[in-house]
Amino acid sequence: MPQAQLLRIFARPPLPLLFALAGAGLIISAYSAWDATLPAFCGAGSARLLLSFGWPDALRLALALNPPARLLTEWASMLLAMMPPLLAVPLMHVWRSSQPRRRVRAITCFVLGYGCVWLTVGPVLIGLALLLQFVAGQGAVAFAGAVLLASLWSASPWQRIALNRGHRLSRIGLFGWAADRECLTFGAVHAVWCVASCWPWMLVPLAAASWHIPAMLVTGAIMLLERLGPPGWPRWRWPAFLALLDLRPIRVLRQGGVR
Repeated sequence: MPQAQLLRIFARPPLPLLFALAGAGLIISAYSAWDATLPAFCGAGSARLLLSFGWPDALRLALALNPPARLLTEWASMLLAMMPPLLAVPLMHVWRSSQPRRRVRAITCFVLGYGCVWLTVGPVLIGLALLLQFVAGQGAVAFAGAVLLASLWSASPWQRIALNRGHRLSRIGLFGWAADRECLTFGAVHAVWCVASCWPWMLVPLAAASWHIPAMLVTGAIMLLERLGPPGWPRWRWPAFLALLDLRPIRVLRQGGVR
């Protein structure tokens, strides 16, 4: 696919706004990662400290360095930095399926359902990243293990099943609380399949220590490429980032309504 044609697709609404939101989340994450007053879970200083303790002490230290409120805030900023571009098609579906006077309300319900699922999954993924760092013994080994796990998952038929289900667009009603419920449900269901398709990739920046921000950028781009690929048969295949020539994002975006 010509790069210029792909860039023109990325310049069409709502992708510029979604990329701007992702940029804001990236700035917030970068500020948090370099805040010296309280090391973040993903920061290099915290990772080195955690690796020098046993598992129970490492868990207590992680909680001491990162109160639940801070963990939730940092996870939310990480989601803001990585997820908005992935939602172009479902957001346009909700927008175009709703009455003009209800569109903002419908988008809000969708985002609420989507965000609640990801915020709930956050502590589990953070715990898995902490366990991976502890088992690996070195930050570089933990990062390499996370990349290997994510690559194997991207090549698996199970990830293809989750991606295929994530392409499905639910019915959106026009009136009343039923429409709000359907938007909320659509957001939650879409988030479930989003988690199922890309949860190992979310471990990569969590295990990247001082490379947390660059890892977020690269991982977000990989997840976007996977999401833009057309549905396919569940089978073992090359991961999307190793087979970029097979992706046809223009057709998928147009089918979802981004024109």
